Amino acid sequence: MSAVEVQERLCKLMCQEMQVIERRGQLLVSLPFEGRDGDHLVAHLTQEADGWRISDRANTLMRLSYENDLSKLLSGARGKLYEQVLRESGISEDDGELFVVVGADDLARGLFRLGRGMSRLEDLGLWSRGRVESTFYDDLNSVLREAVGGDRLIRDYVDPDVPESDNYPIDFFVQGIHAPLYVFGVKGADKARLTTITLQHLKTHAGSFDSLVVVNDLGDISKPDIDRLSKVANDMVFGLDDTSAIREKIDHRLRA
Repeated sequence: MSAVEVQERLCKLMCQEMQVIERRGQLLVSLPFEGRDGDHLVAHLTQEADGWRISDRANTLMRLSYENDLSKLLSGARGKLYEQVLRESGISEDDGELFVVVGADDLARGLFRLGRGMSRLEDLGLWSRGRVESTFYDDLNSVLREAVGGDRLIRDYVDPDVPESDNYPIDFFVQGIHAPLYVFGVKGADKARLTTITLQHLKTHAGSFDSLVVVNDLGDISKPDIDRLSKVANDMVFGLDDTSAIREKIDHRLRA
């Protein structure tokens, strides 16, 4: 087949994929992009004086909210990715609604811009804490900030009075009433062992302090590693979702 014939065939097939429906005075376009649920993504068209406004009617974030807490999903590393996708796709947002505004002759390009961006954003739902290490620490940081306030929290702290302190970093420093609280996030066996070694070193060389270990997923760490860690940590929480337990264990350490 010639290039012209292939182009004509592709145009015909693409037109078959993009169905246009009029509903309640509005135009809906079924795009040749599928969501994670297998359904085609839909764009809503509004004709304006100089062109078209193409919107998802906030359906993208609504679908994400079925399986995720959006306040956490759109913060930290995942929030940065969300903003990056919007920028790269040329998509604007208004109170959860994603849209693009294009000229009268750019309707097809606008539909593909929005459809591609919607498809990419759906993948944010795959960024679970178990898959992306950076989000676990960002989420833990958010939980701690809500619990103690930003003015009492230092991330990636190094105790200046500890020998070779750069080799024994502390994930989070919380200013306590009588002694600092050192909080460690543990994601995986390697971090469990490193935290055990760090706490042993701090107990030998640091001044008075308290410690709390938050384990991301107990299933990722062997029982011997957990046993060794529990012997050197003052307290432990299993699962970042148990924010009430984290708050409870921190609160009584901050009371006078």
